[in-house]
Amino acid sequence: MKNKFETKEIVLKNNAKIIIREAQISDAEQLLACIKKYISQSDYIPKYEHEIKLTIEQERDWIQSFMTYNNSLLLVAEFDNEIIGNIDLTGSRRQMMEHTAVIGMGMLAEWRNIGLGSALLNEIICWSKSNPILEIIWLQVYVQNELGLNLYRKMGFVESGTIKNFFKKDGTYFDNLTMILNL
Repeated sequence: MKNKFETKEIVLKNNAKIIIREAQISDAEQLLACIKKYISQSDYIPKYEHEIKLTIEQERDWIQSFMTYNNSLLLVAEFDNEIIGNIDLTGSRRQMMEHTAVIGMGMLAEWRNIGLGSALLNEIICWSKSNPILEIIWLQVYVQNELGLNLYRKMGFVESGTIKNFFKKDGTYFDNLTMILNL
């Protein structure tokens, strides 16, 4: 199957050269391990590590779904052939909403705050703008996630609405902010 994304080499603020490329079925095991690790390291992903119950086969199917739909893309970031993060753009399967797609992103803790999030998000935005189907991309973020909010604002996302007490972690509530980017 032909790739939808041309592989890029990016130099981060720490001078590390990383590769951003489209995820492949063969990435399933390594990608699943990376996701489990970064979820355990993050206060701002609304999922606990033990909630990830995907098998390797289910992870392969998940990766395949991004290859199947023209309004969706799954990218991984690699350093020394190890996956260190990913970003997914999941286009709506509903015909009346297929012009929209939601973003999910995560990376290992040691790769935060050195430009990886900006690089991943930039590639998704560029790809989305060149996609004739997509008109709106959006994401959800904890209002307390100041670094994330600053990144999304820098990339042109605007606030669309807040749901109070949307997330509940260890008895504490957090508000959910939806942000959108019109392409």
